[in-house]
Amino acid sequence: FAPSLAARIVGSPEAVKLGGEKRTVAVLFSDIRNFTPLSEVMSPDDTARHLTEYFTEMVECVFRHGGTLDKFIGDSVMAQWGAPISEPDDADRAMDAAIDMIRELDALNARWRAEGRPELHIGIGLNYGEAFAGNIGSERRLEFTVIGDTVNTATRLCSIAEGGEILLTDEFRRALKRPPKLREHQPIELKGKSHAVPLYSVVP
Repeated sequence: FAPSLAARIVGSPEAVKLGGEKRTVAVLFSDIRNFTPLSEVMSPDDTARHLTEYFTEMVECVFRHGGTLDKFIGDSVMAQWGAPISEPDDADRAMDAAIDMIRELDALNARWRAEGRPELHIGIGLNYGEAFAGNIGSERRLEFTVIGDTVNTATRLCSIAEGGEILLTDEFRRALKRPPKLREHQPIELKGKSHAVPLYSVVP
């Protein structure tokens, strides 16, 4: 949890219950484009150093905007706003974090380029809606996470986003109180969805 959120949880121990509950959340997935072939030509030490520098900046973006780092999945980042404690502007916080991630990666790439190191590019997917939030796992290992269709749709948008692109659903767009300039796309078919999903991207 972000330090500010962790402090609020300590003050409200009932906020994190054993088990779970349905919460309305803003979900962010970011993923490095074409990292597998890049890692094949980098040494293990260089790969670890590159990812550590990248993840450090991305997590700071999440925490700076009051989000919760849910997990790393390979070279992907999953974050959410709304569980266990929500704010009226959770969608705006998630959007600000996504834009911040693109900006911070641009700064990292400029430094890596000057050092003769490879650049990275990410795609980001954002969604907003109801999800199950709670402590999931086994008797040996529990973790606080969010699961459900809202999460699945966010990761699918992330998978089709191009490098430097932020894609969001109409549900996320309608939840924004301070929307950036957006471009509407043709609705797309997503696995598990019976109807095409309206889609928007942030105009750079």
